[in-house]
Amino acid sequence: MGNIHRVDILGCPFDAISFADTVEHIREAVKARSHLQIVPGSIDFVVRAKRDKLFAELLWSTELVIADGVPIVWSASLLGTPIRGRVSGTELVWKCAEVSVETGCKVALIGAAPGVAGRAALKMMRRYPGAVVEAIPTPFPLGRNESLEVAARIRTLGAAIVLVALGAPKQERWVKEYLDSCGSNVGIGVGSAFDIISGDKPRAPGWVQTMGMEWFYRTLLEPARLGRRYFIEDSPFLLHLVGAVMRNRLGIRWGRA
Repeated sequence: MGNIHRVDILGCPFDAISFADTVEHIREAVKARSHLQIVPGSIDFVVRAKRDKLFAELLWSTELVIADGVPIVWSASLLGTPIRGRVSGTELVWKCAEVSVETGCKVALIGAAPGVAGRAALKMMRRYPGAVVEAIPTPFPLGRNESLEVAARIRTLGAAIVLVALGAPKQERWVKEYLDSCGSNVGIGVGSAFDIISGDKPRAPGWVQTMGMEWFYRTLLEPARLGRRYFIEDSPFLLHLVGAVMRNRLGIRWGRA
Protein backbone atom coordinates (compact mmCIF):
# COMPACT_ATOMS: atom_id res chain seq x y z
CA MET A 1 0.00 0.00 0.00
CA GLY A 2 2.92 2.31 0.54
CA ASN A 3 3.53 2.96 -3.16
CA ILE A 4 0.10 4.54 -3.76
CA HIS A 5 0.18 8.31 -4.13
CA ARG A 6 -2.29 10.02 -1.79
CA VAL A 7 -3.53 13.52 -2.57
CA ASP A 8 -5.26 16.12 -0.43
CA ILE A 9 -8.50 17.48 -1.86
CA LEU A 10 -9.67 20.31 0.38
CA GLY A 11 -8.54 18.46 3.49
CA CYS A 12 -9.88 15.05 2.45
CA PRO A 13 -7.54 12.26 1.30
CA PHE A 14 -7.94 10.44 -2.01
CA ASP A 15 -5.65 7.78 -3.40
CA ALA A 16 -4.42 7.94 -6.99
CA ILE A 17 -5.37 4.38 -7.87
CA SER A 18 -7.19 2.82 -10.80
CA PHE A 19 -10.25 0.60 -10.60
CA ALA A 20 -8.27 -2.46 -11.71
CA ASP A 21 -5.56 -1.84 -9.10
CA THR A 22 -8.19 -1.40 -6.38
CA VAL A 23 -9.66 -4.81 -7.22
CA GLU A 24 -6.15 -6.28 -7.16
CA HIS A 25 -5.58 -4.88 -3.66
CA ILE A 26 -8.81 -6.57 -2.52
CA ARG A 27 -7.69 -9.83 -4.07
CA GLU A 28 -4.25 -9.63 -2.46
CA ALA A 29 -5.66 -8.71 0.97
CA VAL A 30 -7.90 -11.79 0.86
CA LYS A 31 -5.04 -14.05 -0.16
CA ALA A 32 -2.61 -12.60 2.37
CA ARG A 33 -5.28 -12.32 5.07
CA SER A 34 -4.28 -8.73 5.69
CA HIS A 35 -6.39 -5.78 6.81
CA LEU A 36 -7.85 -3.42 4.20
CA GLN A 37 -10.56 -0.82 4.63
CA ILE A 38 -11.73 0.96 1.49
CA VAL A 39 -13.78 4.15 1.50
CA PRO A 40 -15.46 5.17 -1.77
CA GLY A 41 -15.48 8.93 -1.26
CA SER A 42 -17.39 11.74 -2.95
CA ILE A 43 -17.97 15.48 -2.64
CA ASP A 44 -20.23 14.72 0.32
CA PHE A 45 -17.26 13.12 2.10
CA VAL A 46 -15.08 16.19 1.52
CA VAL A 47 -17.71 18.46 3.05
CA ARG A 48 -18.32 16.09 5.96
CA ALA A 49 -14.60 15.88 6.66
CA LYS A 50 -14.42 19.68 6.87
CA ARG A 51 -17.25 19.73 9.41
CA ASP A 52 -16.24 16.65 11.39
CA LYS A 53 -12.62 16.44 12.54
CA LEU A 54 -13.01 12.86 13.80
CA PHE A 55 -14.38 11.75 10.43
CA ALA A 56 -11.45 13.45 8.69
CA GLU A 57 -9.02 11.62 10.98
CA LEU A 58 -10.77 8.33 10.20
CA LEU A 59 -10.35 8.92 6.46
CA TRP A 60 -6.68 9.81 6.77
CA SER A 61 -6.07 6.61 8.77
CA THR A 62 -7.90 4.40 6.25
CA GLU A 63 -5.86 2.24 3.89
CA LEU A 64 -7.66 3.27 0.68
CA VAL A 65 -9.91 6.24 -0.09
CA ILE A 66 -11.09 6.03 -3.69
CA ALA A 67 -12.78 8.64 -5.89
CA ASP A 68 -16.34 7.39 -6.25
CA GLY A 69 -17.47 10.30 -8.39
CA VAL A 70 -16.35 12.12 -11.53
CA PRO A 71 -16.48 15.56 -9.82
CA ILE A 72 -13.73 14.41 -7.44
CA VAL A 73 -11.57 13.41 -10.42
CA TRP A 74 -12.14 16.82 -12.03
CA SER A 75 -11.42 18.62 -8.76
CA ALA A 76 -8.14 16.76 -8.33
CA SER A 77 -7.02 17.86 -11.79
CA LEU A 78 -8.01 21.49 -11.15
CA LEU A 79 -5.96 21.46 -7.95
CA GLY A 80 -2.92 20.11 -9.80
CA THR A 81 -3.04 16.73 -8.04
CA PRO A 82 -4.54 14.40 -10.67
CA ILE A 83 -5.71 10.94 -9.71
CA ARG A 84 -6.24 7.92 -11.94
CA GLY A 85 -9.93 8.20 -12.70
CA ARG A 86 -13.11 7.19 -10.98
CA VAL A 87 -13.39 4.01 -8.91
CA SER A 88 -17.10 3.23 -8.72
CA GLY A 89 -18.19 1.79 -5.38
CA THR A 90 -21.11 -0.05 -6.99
CA GLU A 91 -18.86 -1.68 -9.57
CA LEU A 92 -16.47 -2.60 -6.77
CA VAL A 93 -19.27 -4.50 -5.03
CA TRP A 94 -19.82 -6.56 -8.20
CA LYS A 95 -16.09 -7.26 -8.39
CA CYS A 96 -16.07 -8.58 -4.83
CA ALA A 97 -18.30 -11.41 -6.08
CA GLU A 98 -15.76 -12.09 -8.82
CA VAL A 99 -12.97 -12.18 -6.21
CA SER A 100 -15.10 -14.70 -4.29
CA VAL A 101 -15.13 -16.98 -7.32
CA GLU A 102 -11.40 -16.57 -7.91
CA THR A 103 -10.23 -17.06 -4.33
CA GLY A 104 -13.00 -19.14 -2.78
CA CYS A 105 -13.62 -16.50 -0.13
CA LYS A 106 -17.03 -15.56 1.23
CA VAL A 107 -18.63 -12.12 1.08
CA ALA A 108 -21.00 -10.77 3.74
CA LEU A 109 -23.48 -7.96 3.13
CA ILE A 110 -24.93 -5.91 5.99
CA GLY A 111 -27.23 -2.92 6.17
CA ALA A 112 -29.70 -1.39 3.69
CA ALA A 113 -33.49 -1.69 4.03
CA PRO A 114 -34.98 -5.10 4.94
CA GLY A 115 -34.62 -7.59 2.10
CA VAL A 116 -32.44 -5.37 -0.10
CA ALA A 117 -29.10 -6.96 0.81
CA GLY A 118 -30.57 -10.43 0.27
CA ARG A 119 -31.73 -9.52 -3.22
CA ALA A 120 -28.37 -7.96 -3.99
CA ALA A 121 -26.59 -11.11 -2.83
CA LEU A 122 -28.69 -13.23 -5.20
CA LYS A 123 -27.94 -10.91 -8.13
CA MET A 124 -24.23 -11.05 -7.38
CA MET A 125 -24.21 -14.86 -7.28
CA ARG A 126 -26.22 -15.08 -10.50
CA ARG A 127 -23.77 -12.85 -12.33
CA TYR A 128 -20.78 -14.71 -10.89
CA PRO A 129 -21.69 -18.40 -10.50
CA GLY A 130 -19.64 -19.97 -7.76
CA ALA A 131 -19.48 -16.82 -5.64
CA VAL A 132 -20.56 -17.16 -2.02
CA VAL A 133 -22.39 -14.00 -0.96
CA GLU A 134 -24.62 -13.89 2.12
CA ALA A 135 -26.74 -11.11 3.55
CA ILE A 136 -26.51 -10.87 7.33
CA PRO A 137 -29.72 -9.65 9.03
CA THR A 138 -29.00 -6.19 10.39
CA PRO A 139 -31.04 -4.88 13.34
CA PHE A 140 -31.87 -1.19 13.59
CA PRO A 141 -30.86 0.74 15.53
CA LEU A 142 -27.43 -0.86 15.27
CA GLY A 143 -25.87 -0.23 18.65
CA ARG A 144 -22.74 -1.79 20.10
CA ASN A 145 -24.38 -4.99 21.34
CA GLU A 146 -26.18 -5.48 18.02
CA SER A 147 -22.97 -4.74 16.12
CA LEU A 148 -21.06 -7.35 18.09
CA GLU A 149 -23.79 -9.89 17.32
CA VAL A 150 -23.60 -9.07 13.61
CA ALA A 151 -19.80 -9.30 13.73
CA ALA A 152 -20.04 -12.69 15.43
CA ARG A 153 -22.34 -13.97 12.66
CA ILE A 154 -19.90 -12.77 10.04
CA ARG A 155 -17.06 -14.49 11.87
CA THR A 156 -19.08 -17.72 12.01
CA LEU A 157 -19.75 -17.42 8.28
CA GLY A 158 -16.03 -16.99 7.69
CA ALA A 159 -16.45 -14.05 5.33
CA ALA A 160 -13.21 -12.45 4.18
CA ILE A 161 -15.00 -9.44 2.66
CA VAL A 162 -17.64 -7.35 4.44
CA LEU A 163 -19.71 -4.83 2.48
CA VAL A 164 -21.55 -2.34 4.69
CA ALA A 165 -24.53 -0.21 3.61
CA LEU A 166 -25.34 2.00 6.59
CA GLY A 167 -24.82 5.40 5.01
CA ALA A 168 -21.89 7.73 5.63
CA PRO A 169 -20.27 8.25 8.01
CA LYS A 170 -21.81 5.42 10.05
CA GLN A 171 -20.70 2.68 7.66
CA GLU A 172 -17.08 3.90 7.65
CA ARG A 173 -17.02 4.06 11.43
CA TRP A 174 -18.59 0.60 11.66
CA VAL A 175 -15.94 -0.95 9.42
CA LYS A 176 -13.16 0.80 11.33
CA GLU A 177 -14.43 -0.48 14.67
CA TYR A 178 -15.74 -3.96 13.86
CA LEU A 179 -13.80 -5.36 10.88
CA ASP A 180 -11.37 -7.19 13.17
CA SER A 181 -14.24 -8.53 15.28
CA CYS A 182 -15.73 -9.94 12.07
CA GLY A 183 -12.52 -11.88 11.48
CA SER A 184 -12.56 -10.42 7.97
CA ASN A 185 -9.83 -8.95 5.80
CA VAL A 186 -11.60 -6.37 3.63
CA GLY A 187 -14.30 -3.92 4.67
CA ILE A 188 -15.99 -1.41 2.38
CA GLY A 189 -18.75 1.12 3.05
CA VAL A 190 -20.94 0.92 -0.03
CA GLY A 191 -23.77 3.43 0.44
CA SER A 192 -26.67 2.74 -1.93
CA ALA A 193 -24.89 0.02 -3.93
CA PHE A 194 -27.20 -2.77 -2.69
CA ASP A 195 -30.27 -0.79 -3.75
CA ILE A 196 -28.85 -0.44 -7.27
CA ILE A 197 -27.61 -4.01 -7.57
CA SER A 198 -30.87 -5.46 -6.27
CA GLY A 199 -32.76 -3.44 -8.88
CA ASP A 200 -34.69 -1.45 -6.26
CA LYS A 201 -33.19 1.79 -7.56
CA PRO A 202 -32.14 2.53 -11.14
CA ARG A 203 -28.60 3.58 -11.87
CA ALA A 204 -27.83 6.69 -13.87
CA PRO A 205 -27.16 6.03 -17.58
CA GLY A 206 -23.50 5.83 -18.56
CA TRP A 207 -23.51 9.21 -20.29
CA VAL A 208 -24.91 10.85 -17.15
CA GLN A 209 -22.13 9.30 -15.08
CA THR A 210 -19.49 10.45 -17.58
CA MET A 211 -20.81 14.01 -17.36
CA GLY A 212 -20.42 13.91 -13.58
CA MET A 213 -24.18 14.36 -13.10
CA GLU A 214 -25.05 11.11 -11.36
CA TRP A 215 -25.74 13.09 -8.18
CA PHE A 216 -28.36 15.17 -10.04
CA TYR A 217 -29.98 12.04 -11.48
CA ARG A 218 -30.24 10.56 -7.98
CA THR A 219 -31.71 13.80 -6.66
CA LEU A 220 -34.47 13.67 -9.28
CA LEU A 221 -35.34 10.17 -8.07
CA GLU A 222 -35.22 11.02 -4.35
CA PRO A 223 -35.66 14.79 -4.00
CA ALA A 224 -36.89 14.68 -0.41
CA ARG A 225 -33.89 12.66 0.82
CA LEU A 226 -31.09 13.99 -1.38
CA GLY A 227 -32.14 17.51 -2.33
CA ARG A 228 -31.02 19.06 0.94
CA ARG A 229 -27.76 17.10 0.97
CA TYR A 230 -26.63 18.04 -2.51
CA PHE A 231 -28.03 21.56 -2.86
CA ILE A 232 -27.57 22.85 0.68
CA GLU A 233 -25.22 20.73 2.78
CA ASP A 234 -22.70 20.08 -0.02
CA SER A 235 -22.91 23.51 -1.65
CA PRO A 236 -19.83 24.88 0.20
CA PHE A 237 -17.67 22.44 -1.78
CA LEU A 238 -17.69 24.61 -4.89
CA LEU A 239 -16.69 27.73 -2.94
CA HIS A 240 -13.86 25.85 -1.22
CA LEU A 241 -12.70 24.45 -4.56
CA VAL A 242 -12.71 27.82 -6.34
CA GLY A 243 -10.82 29.38 -3.44
CA ALA A 244 -8.20 26.61 -3.43
CA VAL A 245 -7.70 26.80 -7.21
CA MET A 246 -7.27 30.57 -7.06
CA ARG A 247 -4.78 30.32 -4.20
CA ASN A 248 -2.78 27.73 -6.15
CA ARG A 249 -2.67 29.89 -9.25
CA LEU A 250 -1.77 33.04 -7.34
CA GLY A 251 0.96 31.13 -5.57
CA ILE A 252 2.46 30.05 -8.89
CA ARG A 253 2.38 33.62 -10.20
CA TRP A 254 4.03 34.98 -7.08
CA GLY A 255 6.65 32.27 -7.25
CA ARG A 256 7.59 33.31 -10.79
CA ALA A 257 7.69 37.00 -10.01
